[in-house]
Amino acid sequence: MAGKSSDTPKSFRLDLSYDTRTITEYSAADLLSGKIGARELAGKDVIFAPTAPSFQDYFYLPGHDRVPGGFIHVIAAETLKRGDPIDIGWLPPLLVAIALTGITLLRRFQRAVLPAIIGTIVILIGGKIVLGTMLVTSWIGAALVYVAAIATNVSRTRRRSSAQRENPVSGLPNFEALRSLPPFGSATVIAAKVVNFEDLAAFIPGDGIGKLVEQVTRRLQLASQGTTLHHDLDGTFAWLVPYYQHSQIEGQLAGLAALFNAPLTIGDLRVDVAIAFGVNDEFEGSNAQRLAAALVAAERAIRTRALWTKYTPRQKDDAGWQLSFHSQLEDALTGGDIWVAFQPQYEIATRRLVGVEALARWTHPTRGPIPPDEFIIQAEKSQDIYRLTLFVMDQAIRSAAELRGRGVHINMSVNLSATLLDHSDLVGTIRVMLTAHHLPPETLTIEITETAQIENSRQARQTLAQLRRTGIRLSIDDYGTGQSNLEYLTEIEADEIKIDKRFVSTMHDSQRNREVVKSTIDLAHRLGAVAVAEGIEDAETMALLASLGCDVGQGYHLGKPQLFSDLIAALTTPPHSRSA
Repeated sequence: MAGKSSDTPKSFRLDLSYDTRTITEYSAADLLSGKIGARELAGKDVIFAPTAPSFQDYFYLPGHDRVPGGFIHVIAAETLKRGDPIDIGWLPPLLVAIALTGITLLRRFQRAVLPAIIGTIVILIGGKIVLGTMLVTSWIGAALVYVAAIATNVSRTRRRSSAQRENPVSGLPNFEALRSLPPFGSATVIAAKVVNFEDLAAFIPGDGIGKLVEQVTRRLQLASQGTTLHHDLDGTFAWLVPYYQHSQIEGQLAGLAALFNAPLTIGDLRVDVAIAFGVNDEFEGSNAQRLAAALVAAERAIRTRALWTKYTPRQKDDAGWQLSFHSQLEDALTGGDIWVAFQPQYEIATRRLVGVEALARWTHPTRGPIPPDEFIIQAEKSQDIYRLTLFVMDQAIRSAAELRGRGVHINMSVNLSATLLDHSDLVGTIRVMLTAHHLPPETLTIEITETAQIENSRQARQTLAQLRRTGIRLSIDDYGTGQSNLEYLTEIEADEIKIDKRFVSTMHDSQRNREVVKSTIDLAHRLGAVAVAEGIEDAETMALLASLGCDVGQGYHLGKPQLFSDLIAALTTPPHSRSA
């Protein structure tokens, strides 16, 4: 019928767009009876085939109803009349699928993977239909399997990535998600840290920490004002503030802090939660660097007990110095940049020199004098405080022995962080120093700071008892501030109590502070201890302390911290030429 033949049998796909309704049917009975004759059949190809439904020669065609087998031959013939059908197989569609989806697997195009997959499926199916009308047969099954595999893998990867960028406690995006955002630009980064979060996590039973985080999150979201709040694992949050809201940041943080004045209720517990903020409005640096800077500022706010602090370029310089602190401390100890200053202590009633306090000082070759609070805190963080303390202790004991050799019998005081009381070899090391320099133990006074760390440490209490048995005097430093209170007088059997300079220097202006100083002096005497006042800046304060019965005083009015050589020179000056 098509006028084509082949030496070997071949198969081809039918042109399913052929309209079977255009095939005219005549019954055999009409043809035999003469009703249908040459007029109707002239010039036409005639096929004799059964069309009754009772015959088994019926088939379903895509896009058509159930048709007789003869219709299949007609459609096949019409297909061949249009041209030679081509079967391109499965490889070209697969290569097209690989090409369309492969480019989107590159990192810069990964966000377009799913749209590309959907587009590829549409192209494969649409292309198959279009090619079919052109008598081109294609097999898209392999290509669709490949695309499905890519889609499954991308979906699994994105779910895993989404889980990695989500905080499991709060369900909020974490800091990794924040770092992965487009560059922050002119937006300000705000970091918020829950103070003592680890203590809260250890204290609150069951899933209470999840409820605490939920309540903290609700309050913080009031400040984020529509921007996304990000939550890390350790009670730290962060969000971005658009540039146009910069002038409102201080007010927002103040209002937010006020929300945390009210305690959180977790089951039967009422928990007080403090929060500190760090702000980074510098435009330089990557997202990760700007977030880290805001976190540094929040840590500083916690240390300084401020509501919030802003990250400054100076802090960036300080961070570089802190990262190399250990090696710089090593160089300073060996190079003489760290030295010991000695501040005299006088008996207030007689103005007689009764002791000196050894104080660590650091003169950096490029940074100049570094405040003691700054490098001592850093030494405690980097675990270098032990070596620094032993250096000061050795210098102090050596200097006290030299004073005794010159006939000056006074006490030598050395500060000791309570963190070092957990060192089991501390007492033995101090004994070796005393023996090496032939200094009686009772000449040495150890001033204990951060006494809050003693109550939960069995080793610390044992160390204090060993120091007492050795004959070394103990002093509670900075009494009245921080964690120092009456409870610690039962932990430390102190020989002296040092009243913090913040109370001493303000006695004239504050009646309440004067009463604190007076009561501390009375308490020390009732406990058989010596009352020592720090921070005496003028003669008026000295006279007031004398009237209150204070035993010993030190401060700039009596003498500044000085080199040991200057101290020796002052002690050897005739009495009539020097004054306290």
